[in-house]
Amino acid sequence: MFAVGVDGALGVAIKSSIAGGITYYTVQEGLWSSPEDSAKLYDKLYKNISPIIQKNVPQEVIKEVHELPSLGNMRSCAASYYNKGVLATFQFLADLPTHISNGIERIKQEIEKSTKIAAADEN
Repeated sequence: MFAVGVDGALGVAIKSSIAGGITYYTVQEGLWSSPEDSAKLYDKLYKNISPIIQKNVPQEVIKEVHELPSLGNMRSCAASYYNKGVLATFQFLADLPTHISNGIERIKQEIEKSTKIAAADEN
């Protein structure tokens, strides 16, 4: 039973070390700093990992899996999603008075309905 505890503790230690190492590496490489540093890291990874994948992964798998998006494509995609998020947020804020009015009206209807049901039950 003690061995299970040691294995569990050892497993947690190994997993924590891996997570800590990955976090340290990504901080040192600039993933969590400016967008420019993150873009440089992505470009570096793209250039270094792509040839390794091409050499070591069977061609059938490479054909089925999409290619990593280019840095320019990632930037335009991120900007597009950001803009869509901003537009959706402001559209929600613009529609908020209508949603509140509709909600209040619905609550009134439900209260009236339950009041009528309660009055009918008393008779």
